[in-house]
Amino acid sequence: MSLVSLESAAPVSDVSIRTEWRVMLILALWYVAAAIAVGVHRDIPVIDDWTYAWSVERLLHDGRIEVLDWSAVYPFAHSLWGAAWSLVFGFSFVTLRLSTLALSLLATCALYLILRELDARPRVALLGALTVAANPVVLLLSSSFMTDVPFVAATLMALLCYTRAMRRGQIHLVWWGGAWACVALLDRQLAIVTPLAALPLLMPRSSGEPKRSAVLLALGATWAAMLVCSLVMMSLVKPTGEMMKLVDRLQYVLTISVGRYLTTNLYILSTMAFYALPALLAMATVRRLWRRPALFVVTLSLAAIMLVFAGEIPVPLRPGNTWTLVGVGGSRGLVNGQLPPTEGTTIEIVLRGAALLAFGLALMALSWPEGQSARDRTASAWRPVFRRLLDTANTLSMTPRIPLVIYLIAYLLVANVLWMYNDRYLIVLLPVVVALALGGRQLGTEVPRLAWIAVAIFATVAVVGTRDALRFNQGLRDGWQALVDSGVQPSDIDAGYAWNGWWLYAHPENLAKGMTVQDVPWITTERRSTYILSTSALAGYDVVREVVWTDDAPWPGPDRLFVLKRQLPH
Repeated sequence: MSLVSLESAAPVSDVSIRTEWRVMLILALWYVAAAIAVGVHRDIPVIDDWTYAWSVERLLHDGRIEVLDWSAVYPFAHSLWGAAWSLVFGFSFVTLRLSTLALSLLATCALYLILRELDARPRVALLGALTVAANPVVLLLSSSFMTDVPFVAATLMALLCYTRAMRRGQIHLVWWGGAWACVALLDRQLAIVTPLAALPLLMPRSSGEPKRSAVLLALGATWAAMLVCSLVMMSLVKPTGEMMKLVDRLQYVLTISVGRYLTTNLYILSTMAFYALPALLAMATVRRLWRRPALFVVTLSLAAIMLVFAGEIPVPLRPGNTWTLVGVGGSRGLVNGQLPPTEGTTIEIVLRGAALLAFGLALMALSWPEGQSARDRTASAWRPVFRRLLDTANTLSMTPRIPLVIYLIAYLLVANVLWMYNDRYLIVLLPVVVALALGGRQLGTEVPRLAWIAVAIFATVAVVGTRDALRFNQGLRDGWQALVDSGVQPSDIDAGYAWNGWWLYAHPENLAKGMTVQDVPWITTERRSTYILSTSALAGYDVVREVVWTDDAPWPGPDRLFVLKRQLPH
């Protein structure tokens, strides 16, 4: 399909799935191609998705909604969605994975429509949607049954409704936004902050629509529905141990210094900005920011702040995240053995620079009020900071972008209170950053080639990394199955976090007599099993055999697992 046909899309006032079906088809084709390329046919758990798969299994088995004590959320909507797919296609991790991919498509389509609602040209909006769809973290989570992607999808649908309500003044959109926010709440209870994005609708508007009383009624009904949903969930399933751990964190909120919070946020925000790099590069071109003195000033100031508080310019792909220099998904870190070395001094330098530039551009996405001419922007580049902040706040408060800004701030506050700093907990902010970067009237018409190259690089890493993660977990299952077929008891095998969690913790009937869920390696105990699947040899264990796969090009490796057996005492 030619790019020219994209520019023939409907005007913003008539943006809908009906008028934008060509782009929706492109996004759907991406997900079909990616699903085939990564190997979604593998019936294996990934990261924590076995926790939520168990809830689906129980719902199908006895018709009751149950939640494992290992879960930190009430995944009610998630369980119902997975059960609906399982009723049609049969219960398996393959079915559950396909159900998440469908919601990932919904999320990117919602982001595209948000961008079109914010005056982005079709080609620019498509790049923004692909920035999210081709992100390695997003594709990895889309190829699992984790709650992250469903939460993002419902949240973006709510933000789409609120953004449209800001622009069109239609009260029914506020009600629809509240309905989607409730769906998000039934996936993750952090969605309690989502309706805050509609608060700007309470400000006086020249058109007088929608009426403030009607907005108050819609928001009040939304939070009342959320309260009822929360009470029902707690009455059906008591709070789990992991939920209580989150509550316990609240007592330490004020014990952490402001400097520590600032340092941590510099790391997580630079990571999120780096994830949005393709969209930010496009923004710099369509808004003609490359030659602005302010871009140099902002970037240099950020570098100084990072060096003062963090002592370095952060590397975005740092250990502990879903996407690191070691791989995508962290699968090798969830089994015994040593991780492959990361001798990437050069690549780290490049990544630091890219993250710094992305962070600066992300701030610029907020600092240039819509509607200013190029001359006004140049003249205001050196305006006092306080005056510029006031101008920006005043302009943003009356634009359709303000719901996104409010949601970004509200979610960051909650993430800091609960110390949710892993990149997958913050991935919901990626489409928000992309929308803020590419939304608004643009001075340029062409998306720069550099932005498309960045999308292609991210997409390549996403496909290769996700395929590697799934293939590695398949290797764990194959090694475990071979031992079981040879007569070894499942409770005598340590196959890593995900497989132990699914086969032993979620199904304690597979444990040996006398064992309980408190005896599961990687989950509740540090005990060493008789047999271990490991990425390297371990002291006190003999190598029984190697599990090697040659049908994939692992990234970054290794492409084998060691089946180890505890040495007999002399």
